[in-house]
Amino acid sequence: MKSTSARWLCCLLVLLALPALGQEGSLTGSVLHALSQQPLAGVKVSAASPVLQGERVTTTDARGLYTLRLPPGRYALRFEKESFSPVTRTDVEVKAGPRREAPVALHPALAAVSGSTFQPLAPFAPPLRLESDGVAWMAAPRVGDIRDRAPPWALPQNPPPRDGASAFAQMFPGSKPLRDSDTRGHGVNPTIDTEEERVSTYTFQMSTASYALARGYLERDTLPAEESVRVEDFVNSFDLGPSGEQVGLFFLTVEGFPSPSRKGYHVVRVSVCAREALSDVGVQLEFERGAVSRYRLVGYENQSATPEKPSDDDEETPVPLAKGACVTAIYEVKLLRPAIAFGTLRILYEQGENTMWRRVQMLMPSSTLRSSAAKVAPATRLAYVAAAFAEKLRGSYWTRSLDWARLHALWEEVGAPLTERPDVVELGALIKKAGALDHRKDLYGPASTLSNMDMDNVPGPGK
Repeated sequence: MKSTSARWLCCLLVLLALPALGQEGSLTGSVLHALSQQPLAGVKVSAASPVLQGERVTTTDARGLYTLRLPPGRYALRFEKESFSPVTRTDVEVKAGPRREAPVALHPALAAVSGSTFQPLAPFAPPLRLESDGVAWMAAPRVGDIRDRAPPWALPQNPPPRDGASAFAQMFPGSKPLRDSDTRGHGVNPTIDTEEERVSTYTFQMSTASYALARGYLERDTLPAEESVRVEDFVNSFDLGPSGEQVGLFFLTVEGFPSPSRKGYHVVRVSVCAREALSDVGVQLEFERGAVSRYRLVGYENQSATPEKPSDDDEETPVPLAKGACVTAIYEVKLLRPAIAFGTLRILYEQGENTMWRRVQMLMPSSTLRSSAAKVAPATRLAYVAAAFAEKLRGSYWTRSLDWARLHALWEEVGAPLTERPDVVELGALIKKAGALDHRKDLYGPASTLSNMDMDNVPGPGK
C-alpha cells in the first residue's frame, strides 16, 4: 500500500513540474575571435534578469557554442574571457522554446595587442640573385645597383606637418599614444618608374596590431595617429580565403581593377597562401617594362624592400609561413600598352631543414586586370577597401579624391556574404565613424584642385 502511494505521489509531482518546465526557454549561440573568426572556447557567458535570483552562467565549448536554459523574460548577456574585451548584450528576450542568438565576436584587449594572435613574421630573406635548377642563393652585390642602396621609400614621402608640430600632436592635442602604438612615421611609398627599377620585393613581417589600435581609438571617438597606421596590418586583419591558382606548395591570387581613387592606375591584389608549413618564404614581383610604366606598393613602408645580406656575425632570422596562412599585398599599377602578361610573381622558399632556396613562379596575365570592380572577387574588393581605409586615415595623397562617403559605398559594394560577416560589418561602421570624425585640413589645397591632381607624383603642400 505504501509503495502504491509513493508511486502516485511521484507521478503527481512530475505532472505538476511539467508546466514549469514548459515555461523555460533554451538560448543557444556562438562566440568567435573577432580577427580570425575562429571559435573561442572557455568564454564565460552569464545571464542576468529581474526574473532570476542571481545569474545563470555557462562557458563555451571547443566549438565556441553555449546553451542556457532560462525562464521567459528580458536578459542582459555578458561574454568574458581573459585577454579579451568583454561584450554585453542587453534586451535579449527569452520565450518558451528554443532561441538562437547571433554570433558574438570578442576582440583582443588593447593592453594585450603586443601579443597579437596573428603570428609576427620575421625579416625577409635575401632576394633572388642567381638561380640554378630551382635553387637560389645570394651573390656578391653589384656596385651601384639600385637594389643594393637604401630604397627610396625608406624616407617619408608626405610633407611634414605645418609649424613643426607632429601629426600625432595635431590629431590628439593633449593626449598620449597607446603603449603599444608605433608612432614612427615611415611616409607613403612613392611611385616607381619601371625604367629605373622593375623588381619589387616585400617581406611578410606584419601583425594586426595597427588595425586593432585604430579600432580602439575610433571606438573612443578619436582618429588614430597617422604615423601609427600600417596598411598591411589593415589588409591582413581580414580572412580573404585560400583561393587562387595552385602553384607548387602555394595558392597564388593576382587580380585587379581600375583604381577608384587614382585615375589611370589599376589596383592589384597579390595573395600568397601556403599549402604546407614552410620555414622561410619570400616574395618578388618583376613587372614587364613593355606593359607597366609605373607601380606603387601600398604599405610595408617600415620594411626595407631589398634587405641586405646579413654579416657573418648576424644570425639570419627565417620568415616562416604556417600551413593555410595567407599574406596579401596591394599594388597600384599604371599600364603602358596591351600585353599577354604584365609581370611575373616569384615565391622563394625553404621547407623543413632544407636550407637551399627553391622557387616557384607564375606569370601575371593582363586578363586578371578586370574592367570594373564588379568583375573581381568580393575578397579582392574587401582587400582594397581595407587598404583605402588605412590610406585615408594616414592622409595619403593617393586617396585624396576618395571621400569617406564613397569609401563606405565601396564597402557596401563588397557584397554578401562578406558584408554579413561580423568583422566586415564592423569595418563598415569604423569607416562611417572615421568619416564623421575627420576634420583635417587638406594639405594639398582646396577641393577645387581635385580635378587636376597629378596622378603620378606627390606635389608639395598647398599646391
